Amino acid sequence: MNDDSFWALIAECRHESGNNTELVSRGLFRRLRALDATEVVEFVLLWERARSRLFSWPVTDAACVLLGPVEEEDLGHIQDWIISYGHTAVERIAREPDSLADLAADAGNARAPWFGEFLTEAHVVVSGTWPLGCDPDGPEDLVGQPIDFGDQATVQRQFPRLAASRREYPELGQPASAPVTEPSRVIGTQLDQ
Repeated sequence: MNDDSFWALIAECRHESGNNTELVSRGLFRRLRALDATEVVEFVLLWERARSRLFSWPVTDAACVLLGPVEEEDLGHIQDWIISYGHTAVERIAREPDSLADLAADAGNARAPWFGEFLTEAHVVVSGTWPLGCDPDGPEDLVGQPIDFGDQATVQRQFPRLAASRREYPELGQPASAPVTEPSRVIGTQLDQ
């Protein structure tokens, strides 16, 4: 499995699912179970490498604007959700985190654990071993600097499309405000009403 076949597999599953994120995860799981152990291990490593591409403060801050407070354990789920939209989405969001607004209509699936679960299960079923769970060459900490959510002008300037998408999808609740570094493990907190 190489980069091209990895992204092609994801694109095929997204297309076959009729753009239903849960069905994408089921399709990927079925496809992975049909691969040999080496290919599954390679797929998981490529998936982890894609996660590393999204492991930054700007992408995390964009997720907080779209989704509200993000628990540390949710970061992997959100990255998986983005990856399920394919190579173009990952690269665009990594370069321009405000383009996460393109996925706003599906934001209800952003925290779903489907992808992490199928990656682990497929890896165990096919290879008989537990996956590494990380990109060995990836960053250990979020790359870049967090935004000051207390400065609404900066948030609006940094994420104009995401701020606008919040108005289009009020069911998502309030956006995040300031990042928190205390042991609460919450990346963002709610704005005051």
